[in-house]
Amino acid sequence: GWPCAGSVARGLVVFNTILGVQTVMDVAYLWGGAALPEGMTAAEYAHRGAYPLLVTALLAGAFALAARPFAAEDRQLRGLLFLWLAQNVALVLSALMRLELYVDAFGLTYLRVHAAIWMMLVAAGLGLTAWQVWQGLPNRWLLLRSVALAAGTLYPCCFVNFAAVIARENLSRPERLDAVYVCALGPLAAAEIAADDVRLPCWPGRPRIDGWRDWGFRDWRVSRYLDRMPVAEGAHEDPRGG
Repeated sequence: GWPCAGSVARGLVVFNTILGVQTVMDVAYLWGGAALPEGMTAAEYAHRGAYPLLVTALLAGAFALAARPFAAEDRQLRGLLFLWLAQNVALVLSALMRLELYVDAFGLTYLRVHAAIWMMLVAAGLGLTAWQVWQGLPNRWLLLRSVALAAGTLYPCCFVNFAAVIARENLSRPERLDAVYVCALGPLAAAEIAADDVRLPCWPGRPRIDGWRDWGFRDWRVSRYLDRMPVAEGAHEDPRGG
């Protein structure tokens, strides 16, 4: 078993060193205000790193599970493994900050909302992995809690009107507003469009609820809101009847 444990230890040293370099760069660029390399904008820096860093963190969780049996009997190896997990949590937080910079430059979209939720889930999963290693718990414990974490996150998302969230964020910054994208969000964004002072060249229409088969919680909430503000809704209506 020792050659395998030694290989894991050497691997953790190398991986921690590589991530340490990345962490220092992120601290310098994202928090320290250091100038980016010539020809690279903050938005480009954010876009290049956000999603690859997330994949790296997922691979880190898998490696941590593989290394756990060796770390159980070696305190030095456990320390390297905890450092590895901590650096990967920092990596996910860095990816979130990169994503925030990108949203600030180009606006919010469904993909960027989903990416942010996924990143937070990965960070929480890495935290669970660290606790599992610390307590010496079986993989079944981690699997059940990871499933519960995913379900506890995804189920409430079924009731969130992400179209409204996206429209509200983009309409709050008219200087970089993508009117075509906001209009394409559809009826679920109608309340935000109607309530905003920005006059878009479109009206997505209100959600249609003709019977119980068409009923949905988000559609119902948008319809109720629009019922209380008919003047604002009419002000955004497309004169061509669209």
